[in-house]
Amino acid sequence: MKFTILAALLASATAFQMPHQRNLPIAKAAHEAANVITAASILAISVLSPHPAAAVSGGGLDYAGIDISGQDFSNSKAYKGKDFTQVLARGTNFSFSNLQGCRFNKAFLVDTNFESADMRGASFELTSMDGANLKNMIASGAYFGKSILDIGSAEGTDFTDASIPPKILTRFCDREDIVKGTNPITGNDTRDTLMCP
Repeated sequence: MKFTILAALLASATAFQMPHQRNLPIAKAAHEAANVITAASILAISVLSPHPAAAVSGGGLDYAGIDISGQDFSNSKAYKGKDFTQVLARGTNFSFSNLQGCRFNKAFLVDTNFESADMRGASFELTSMDGANLKNMIASGAYFGKSILDIGSAEGTDFTDASIPPKILTRFCDREDIVKGTNPITGNDTRDTLMCP
C-alpha cells in the first residue's frame, strides 16, 4: 500500500509541469522536475513510514496513570525500569519482584506490598504510601518523599544511599521498626543503612 501511494506520487510529480517552466530550457525544466520529485518522495516517505514510539527507560509507559489496584505483580523480573507514575495501586502485590529503576512518582500506593522487592534506584516522590509494606526491601539509591513516614513496615529494608529529605529522615529514624531488622539479602542493618544517629 505504501509503495503504491509512493509510486503514484512519483508518477504525478514527473508528469507535473509548472506553467512558468514551458519557456525554460529543457535541462533547467528537468532539474526543476527532479527537485519536485525529490521533495514529493521525502514527504511521502516521512508521512508513510512508521514512527518509532517515544520510549522511556524500561520499555515504555506501560502502567503510568492506570488503576492496577489489587493486582499481583509478585515474583517477577519483567517490571525492571517500568514507569508507574500516577498509578493507582491500592493493595497491589509487588513482593519479591525486580523493580529496579521504576518510577512511582505521584502514585497511590496505599496498603501496597513491596516486601523483599528489589527497588534499587526507584523513585517514590510525591506518593501516598499509607500502610505500604517495605519489609526486607532493597531500596539502595531509591528516592523517597515525606510519605515514607506513613508506611506500615520498613523492618529489614536496606536504604543504602537512598535519598530521603533530612527533616523526614530524622523522624523516620525514630520508628520502632527501623531500630530492628537486618536485610536478609544484603546483610545490612536497616538503621545503619539510613545512617540514623
